[in-house]
Amino acid sequence: MELRRLRLLDALSRLGTVAAVAEALSFSPSSVSVQLAQLETEAGVRLLRRVGRSVELTPAGLRLAGYAAEALAADEAMRAELASAGDAPGGRLRLTIVQTPALALLPATLERLATTAPDLRVEVYQRETAPALDELRARTVDLVVGIEYDPVPVARQPGIDRRDLIREDVLLAVRPGLPYRSLADCADLEWATGHRGGTGLDAVLRNVCNRLAGYEPLVRHRSDDGVVLGALVASGRAVALLPAFLTATLPQIAAYPVAEERLQRTVFTATRVSAAGSPGVVAVREALHAAAASIAQRS
Repeated sequence: MELRRLRLLDALSRLGTVAAVAEALSFSPSSVSVQLAQLETEAGVRLLRRVGRSVELTPAGLRLAGYAAEALAADEAMRAELASAGDAPGGRLRLTIVQTPALALLPATLERLATTAPDLRVEVYQRETAPALDELRARTVDLVVGIEYDPVPVARQPGIDRRDLIREDVLLAVRPGLPYRSLADCADLEWATGHRGGTGLDAVLRNVCNRLAGYEPLVRHRSDDGVVLGALVASGRAVALLPAFLTATLPQIAAYPVAEERLQRTVFTATRVSAAGSPGVVAVREALHAAAASIAQRS
C-alpha cells in the first residue's frame, strides 16, 4: 500500500471529513475520495461507510489507520535520521505560531535562519494552539509554537515532543491614568478577552476572576487578536489580561502585575516525536530559542 494513500486515511481518522483532509493537504475532495477508494481496493476490505453526507471509518478502517500512523511515523523518523547525516537543512518546514509570540519572536528567528539554514523554506501560518496541535497530529504542519496559561494546561498527547521556550507574565491592562491594579478593582468593569476555545485567554480570565476575586467577569468584547484587545483597552471601554510581550509594544495602554497572584504563561514548541530529529525542526527550534533568550535578557 502506498504511503501517500495511507496518509490520507490517517488524516481522515484525525480530521473527520474528506473536506477537511482535502483542505489540510491541498487536494480536491474528489481526489481524496478517489485515492481512498483505491486504498480500499488494495486492502480488499471495506474501510469507509457513508453516514448521511459524510463518511466514517469501519472497524477495519480504524485498524488500518492505526497501522498507517505507525508506518508514517517510521518513515518520518527514517527520513529525519538520514537527513541529519547530510549538509545544512533544506526542503520545506510548515510552522504554526500564535499571534503574540509571532510578533515577539518571528523577526529574529527568520533573520537567524537566513544565515544558519539558508536552504530551508519555512512557511509560517498563524494558528491558535488547539487547532495547530490537531494539524500537527494530522501531519499537515511540522512545528507548532503554542501557548499555555498556568491555570489552564494544554493536554499532553502521546507521540508529541513538547519543549518549553519561554515564560512571560500576564498583566492587567487598563487605560493609562485609571487606578485599577487588582482583579477585585475590576469586579464591576467590562472585560475584553479571547473567544471561547480560542487562545485560552477566556478560560484563564474566568478562572482567576472566580478563584481569586469571587466574581464572574462581565465580558463585552472578544477577539483572539491581541492588538485588537489592546485597542479596546486603550479606548477606555474595557480592561483585559494581556501578555507582557504584547503590552510592551502598546504604549497607549498601561499594564500591571495582578495584585492577587502572579499570572504567567508558557510559550512552547511542539513537533511529532518522529520529526524531532529532523535538521529543519532542529534549526528552527534553535533559532526560536535564540530569539527567546535575547528577549529574556532585555526584560
